Amino acid sequence: MSREPAHPGVRGTIHQLQLRNDGIDLVAELYRPLSVPSTGVVVVVPCYDTPPLFAEPTARTELADLDPSAAAQGLQLAAVGHSVLAVPWRFEQIAAHDPVLAEESGAAERYGPLAARHQREQGGSPIGRSVADLMLAVTALQESGLADGSRLATFGDRLGGGLALRLAALDERIEVAAVHEPRLDAADVAEPDQSSRPGHVPFPGQGPQHEERQEADDLLSLIAPRPLLLAGSTHGGARQGLEPIRRARRHWPDQEGPDLLRHENEHALPHHVMAGIREWLRDRTC
Repeated sequence: MSREPAHPGVRGTIHQLQLRNDGIDLVAELYRPLSVPSTGVVVVVPCYDTPPLFAEPTARTELADLDPSAAAQGLQLAAVGHSVLAVPWRFEQIAAHDPVLAEESGAAERYGPLAARHQREQGGSPIGRSVADLMLAVTALQESGLADGSRLATFGDRLGGGLALRLAALDERIEVAAVHEPRLDAADVAEPDQSSRPGHVPFPGQGPQHEERQEADDLLSLIAPRPLLLAGSTHGGARQGLEPIRRARRHWPDQEGPDLLRHENEHALPHHVMAGIREWLRDRTC
């Protein structure tokens, strides 16, 4: 299946991949830019819902008074020739079709009940199920023939960054990964946008729980020696945030990874940093 893009900046067709996992139907969207030479790379991007990555509004963005064209990370990646496979988050898809949750704009109110219900009824991790969706999307992409011969990378921001980091760690088909302030703890399913809350130290900072620090170390060790970029704000614990990277470098040959990109724009992902991320992805996949 395919659809015509709604935004004039998207030149080409957005191909849709139908996914079904654990009784939930998801639609991943693949955009291959036509206005610039292709890099031969597909960047897998976990996201709440796919249209905003291509500067198109949804009920969620309108409810939260968000301007999707202000971020549109899919278009920013495509500007240098990367293809983008946008994979929606199952909990947003469920919330959007729930008559009560669909009206909630707060992350805890919108997603918290769904995460609790998932754990209660299925006994598995909501994060783990979300990563399984991503792996299924990669398989569907390969089986579709839409990206034959393409190299696979992944990128994510905050909650999407945590999912992208886990995808890279658990799926060796992903050759390169770049993440911006990835959120790792289980509470992030209920509060995925709370990275600016008082006292929070963004990953790769050292949280209060040994389990979180150990999980971060384990994920980084699984990704090594593949290229990895960790991007984040210098606000709120920049010095502490360097220590896990120093520990992780022992997993890379000659301690040459992971790469680090810091900025001073609080916790939002600024355009110039996104530009640096897309160029880093191109350099590491050429």
